[in-house]
Amino acid sequence: MIVSGKSIVAALLPAAILAGCAYLSRPDTAKPPVRTEAEASPEAAKYSGSAFSEHVRTTEPQSPEEEMAGFKLPPGFKIELFAAEPQIGKPINLAFDARGRLWVTESFEYPFAANPGQGKDRIAVLEDADGDGKADRFTHLADTLNIPIGVLPVPGGAVAHSIPNLYRFTDADGDGKAESSHQVLGPFGYKDTHGMVSNLTRGFDGWVHACHGFTNTSRVAGKDGDSVRMESGNTFRFRPDGSRVEQTTYGRVNPFGMVFDERGYLYSSDCHSSPLYQLITGADYPHFGKKEEGVGFAPAMKQQGKESTALSGLAYYADERFPPDYRRNLFLGDVVTSRVYRNSFSYQGSTPVARAEADFLLSADPWFRPVDVKMGPDGALYVADFYNRIIGHYEVPLNNPGRDRIRGRIWRITYTGDGKQPARPERRDWSAAPATELLQALGHPNLPVRLTAADQLVERIGAAAVAPVQELLQGEGTGPVPYSHGLWVLHRLGALPGALLSRSLAHPEALVRTHALRVLKEARDPAGQYAGAVLKALRDPDPHVQRAAAEAMPAYPTAETVKALLAFDRQIPAHDTHLRYTARLGLRTLLRQERLAEAVTAQSWDAGDTEVLAGVMTGVPSAAAGQFLFRYATAHAVPKERLVPILQHVARYAAGSAMDPVVAFARQKFAGDLSTQYSLYNTLQQGLSQRGGQAGKSLLDWGAALAGSFLGARNAWTYQTSGITMLQRNPVFTYTKKTATDTSSFIGFDQSGFKGAIHSPVFEIPDSLSFSVVLSDRLASGESSAPSGHVVRLRSAADTAVVLAQTRLMKDARPEWQLDTLWDLRQYRGQRGYLEITYGPAGYLHAGKFAPAVVAVPPVGPRELANRQKFALGVIGTHKLADFTPQVKACLADPLTDPFVKVAAARTLLQLDATAHAPLVGALLADGRQPVSFRKEIAGAMGEFVLPGLTGSLVKALQGAPLDFQLALVKALAASPDGKTALLAQVRGGKLNPRVLLDPNVEERLLLNASDAQRRDYRELTANVDPVNQERETLIRHRLAKFSSAQIQQESGRVIFIQNCSPCHQIKKEGGLVGPQLDGVGNWGAQLLATKILDPNRNISEAFRTYTIRLKNGKVLTGLYRREEGQVLVFANPGGEEFSVAKSDIAEKQGSKYTLMPDYFGEVLEQENFNALLTYLLAQQ
Repeated sequence: MIVSGKSIVAALLPAAILAGCAYLSRPDTAKPPVRTEAEASPEAAKYSGSAFSEHVRTTEPQSPEEEMAGFKLPPGFKIELFAAEPQIGKPINLAFDARGRLWVTESFEYPFAANPGQGKDRIAVLEDADGDGKADRFTHLADTLNIPIGVLPVPGGAVAHSIPNLYRFTDADGDGKAESSHQVLGPFGYKDTHGMVSNLTRGFDGWVHACHGFTNTSRVAGKDGDSVRMESGNTFRFRPDGSRVEQTTYGRVNPFGMVFDERGYLYSSDCHSSPLYQLITGADYPHFGKKEEGVGFAPAMKQQGKESTALSGLAYYADERFPPDYRRNLFLGDVVTSRVYRNSFSYQGSTPVARAEADFLLSADPWFRPVDVKMGPDGALYVADFYNRIIGHYEVPLNNPGRDRIRGRIWRITYTGDGKQPARPERRDWSAAPATELLQALGHPNLPVRLTAADQLVERIGAAAVAPVQELLQGEGTGPVPYSHGLWVLHRLGALPGALLSRSLAHPEALVRTHALRVLKEARDPAGQYAGAVLKALRDPDPHVQRAAAEAMPAYPTAETVKALLAFDRQIPAHDTHLRYTARLGLRTLLRQERLAEAVTAQSWDAGDTEVLAGVMTGVPSAAAGQFLFRYATAHAVPKERLVPILQHVARYAAGSAMDPVVAFARQKFAGDLSTQYSLYNTLQQGLSQRGGQAGKSLLDWGAALAGSFLGARNAWTYQTSGITMLQRNPVFTYTKKTATDTSSFIGFDQSGFKGAIHSPVFEIPDSLSFSVVLSDRLASGESSAPSGHVVRLRSAADTAVVLAQTRLMKDARPEWQLDTLWDLRQYRGQRGYLEITYGPAGYLHAGKFAPAVVAVPPVGPRELANRQKFALGVIGTHKLADFTPQVKACLADPLTDPFVKVAAARTLLQLDATAHAPLVGALLADGRQPVSFRKEIAGAMGEFVLPGLTGSLVKALQGAPLDFQLALVKALAASPDGKTALLAQVRGGKLNPRVLLDPNVEERLLLNASDAQRRDYRELTANVDPVNQERETLIRHRLAKFSSAQIQQESGRVIFIQNCSPCHQIKKEGGLVGPQLDGVGNWGAQLLATKILDPNRNISEAFRTYTIRLKNGKVLTGLYRREEGQVLVFANPGGEEFSVAKSDIAEKQGSKYTLMPDYFGEVLEQENFNALLTYLLAQQ
C-alpha cells in the first residue's frame, strides 16, 4: 500500500550508520581459491576415504570434545561447541530471535512419524547468558511435536512445522514455554519425512519463505481461500498469520537451505539438481519427469561438482567479522562427505557465477552431519550437527538399528586470526531496543541484525516508527543500506509516501533503486502511475536494477509493456542468463492473461520480436497462443527441433477444426522427410491426447500413410552384441562428418557402450575397396603402443569363416582420430562378401567413405529404421488398421527384423484381433529356438491382454522354463482373471514354487482386482513361505565376498551400466533421468551399492514407487508416474521409455510398494559382470 506522509521528528544518527555498509559497493572480482592446511597436507586422508563413503559408518561415536579435536578450518578460524547432548537432541533447523537466542528443532522420532498426539520431539531455545560463546540456558517451547523441521521465532512465540501443519506456538507469559498453539497452514504431505517444510526464512517483505521437500504433495490455502498445490521440491511464502500463501518457485528435487543477501536475492541449495541457485520468483526448475514451459528451466548458480546429492543448510556471510575473502560467500553443509563447503561468486551482469573455494570445515569424524548452517547476529557461523552413524533416508532402511536418536551438537565458528574483535557497540536484545537504536541498526554490518531491526520497527514499534523512518530516508547523508531497509519498513507499515517512492526509484545508488522496484512490485500499482519509472529502469546502467524492473513488469499488462520487454530482450548480453530468463518469464506471465495474449497475437511483429514471442508462447496455455504459433510455423523456416513443441502446443490448445490445416502443413512441408513427419505426427497425437480429443480423419490418414511407408523397409545392416540377445532399441547409427574438403557418412555402434560386431549387406567384391574409420581408444598411462581390439574385416559370403581382408586398429594418444584404408582385392574380384566391423573392449569405431559404392552407409540408419518400424506398428495397433495385417505378419516373420520390433509386431497383431492371432503369438512363446530374452518380452506383451486363449499358451510355456523366463510368464498370467486362477492352480498343484507369488512384480498384479477366492488362495499358499529379503541378503553377502575390482577395466563396467542402467540413470550427463542421477554414487560404498543392485525394493524413495494401472478394457500396465499433461497421465516403463494413458481409459490405479528398477539383476548378472558394474560405480566419486 502506498500513502502520503510527513516527517515529524528528527534524529541525529551516527555518520557510519548513515553511510551504510561500504563493502556492498566494492567491485566483484574473482579470486584464486584459498587452500586450507588440510587440503595441502598429507593428513588430508583423515577427512575422506572409505570411512566417509559408508552409508552406515563403521567408526564408533566420539564425545563432543573428541569430535571437535578432529575439525579442520582455515588458519585464523576457531570452532567451539555451542551445545550438545544431553541438553539438546538431534538438531535439524536453526533460527535466531531478536534477543540473540538460538531456536532449534530437535527430533527423536525421525525418520518415523509418530501417531497423532504421540510425538516427543521439541523446539528448544538456547541462550548464551554470560556471553562466553556457549549455550547455558535451555528452554523447551514445545515438546510433544512430530518431526519438526522449519522454525521461525516471532513475537510471543514461534511459527514452526510439525507433522502435518505449520503451527503458531504462543508463549503468552514469557516463560519460554508455549501455552497454546493453532494451525497457520496445512496439512502438508509427509509420506517422506526427510524434507517436508524447512528453512523458514523471514524476507525483506515480511513474509515467511520456506522450502517444500522431496516427494510430498501438499495443497494448502491461506485464510483468504487461495490455495497452492506443490509436488515434491518447491519453494513458497506465507504471511506469518496464515492469511495468504503463494508459491514462489516450481521444481527442484529437495531444496534444503535458504538465505537472502543485501540486494534481496534469495539463494537456495538443492539435494539433487544443482548445489546452488539464486532463485528467480515464478521460475521453473528441473525435477524428475518435469518439462519446461516455454522459457526453459531457470539457470543454476553452480553446476554439480564434487558435492554429494545430500546438501543441507545454507549461510550467506553478510558481516565484517570474517576476513574480506570470506565475506559474501555461501557456506553449504554436505551430510554425506561430512564437511562444509565454501563458495565465492562474482557477477556477470546480474548473473551470479559461483566458484568452489577450498572446503571450509573438514571433520575427521565420519559421524559429523552438518544439516544446517546459519550466520548469527554475532557474526559467527553456527552449524547444526545431526551427529549420526546413518544419514541416508533411502540408502539405508529406516528401521536400521544403527540410527542414532540421542546425540546432537551445535558448533560455533568465529574468526580470531586478527587477534581482536570488531570495535563496535553491541546490543544483543533487540526485542527491547527503542526506536532510535533500531533505526541505527538498519545500517548494522550484520544483515540478520538489520532484518531483525526492521521486523521490530514494524511489529513492535508500529505506527510510531513511521515518522522517524521517513525522516531517515529524507536525510541527505543516509547510506544505501539503511535507506533500503527503511523503504521496506514503510511499505510493510502501509506508510510509504508516493513521492518518496518516486524519489527512491530515481535514487543515485543502484542498491536503493533495486529495492525500490522490489517494494513497488509488492505494493501493487493498479493505477499504473509508476509504469513509466519501471520502463525507465529497464534502461538503467546497473543490471540488478534492470532485473528488478523486469520482475516488476508483469504488474502492467498492456501491449506497451510487452513491446518494452521485447525491445529489452534484444539488449541483454548473452552471459547474463538470469536477466534473460527473468525478462522472458515476465513476458510469459503477461501473455498468460488471456485478453492480453489475444491482443498481442492479433498484432504484427518484426522478425526478432516474433522469434522471442514464439519461444515464450509454447508456455502460454491458450487458443490465441496456439493460433499464433501455427501462423509462425507456416510463415517461417522453423528448425525441426523447435517445431515439435510448437505443433504439440497447437494440437493441445488450438481449436479442433484447426487440426486439418496443421496436418496438411506438416505433410506438405516435410513431404520428402519421413523421419521428421513421424516425429511431428507423434507430437500432434500427444497434444491431441492432452486435450482429451480424438484423432480426426486427416491425422488417421497421415498415420496410415506413414505406417505403410515404414513397415516394408528392411534393415540390410545387421549387428550382434556381446552377451546380449535382446535390446529395446537398435544400437547401430549413422551420422555425417564434415571436414574442410568433404562431407561423408559413417556407421557404427552409438557411443553408449555396446560391443560386438556390425555386418554390412552382401556385395560383389571389386578390385579394391577404400574406406575410412573414425576411432577412439586411447593408450593407457605408460603405454607406447597397443592393439585396440577394433577390427574391420571382409568375410566371404560363401564361407563366413573365411576372412579375405582385414585391418586391425591400434590405440592412440589422441582422443579421436581418422584413418584411411585401401584393400587390394583383385584376387577376390567377382566373389560375394560382406564387411564385419568388430568392436574391441574399449572406445568406439565408425566406418564410412566406402569406394567404390558397392557397399554404402544407408541413408536411413538401422536405429532410425527400426524406430520407424516400431512407430508404424504402434499406429496400426492403436487405430486398428486391419488392412495392414499381412505386412505386420511379414515384419514378424522377417529374420532381419530387430527382436524388439518383432515384439511390437506381436503386440499389434493382438491389438488387431487377439482371438485370431493368439495361436501365432503363442507359437513364438513356445519356440525354444528363440532366445529366452525374446520369449520373455513376448510373454510381457501377451500379459497386456485379457484372453483365455493366451492363458493356455502361458501356462504351457511354464513347463521347464528357466527362472527368469518363468517369472515373466507368471507376471503375465497374474494380470488377467483367468490367468490368476491358472497361476494359483499351478502353485497349488506343486508345479510352481509358492515363493514365485511373493515376487514384487507378481504379487501386486495378482492382487489387483483379484476375487475374494483368489485372495484367500494367495494367503493360504504363501502363509509359510520365508520372506524374499532373507534370500536376497544371502545373495548380497555371497556376491560381496567374491567381489574384487583387481584387473577390472572401468570400461567393461561402463558397458554393463549403459546396457542395464542408463535408460533410467544418468552419469556425467549421459543417460536418462527417470531415476536419480548417479554422479558421485561411488561415495555410497560397496555394501550399499550391492544392496541397491541386488535388492532394489529393500528401501526405496516414495518418488520412485511404481503404479499398477488397470484399464477399462482389462489391460494391465506398470509404470513410474512422471507427470500429468492435460487429460493424460505420463508414466515410464522399466526400459526408461515414457508412455501416456488417457485418464478416461483408467479403471483402477494402485500405488505399489515397489520401485520401477528391475529386481532380477541377481539372476541376469553373473559374478564377473557384477564385479565390473560395481567397480565402475565405485569409481564415480
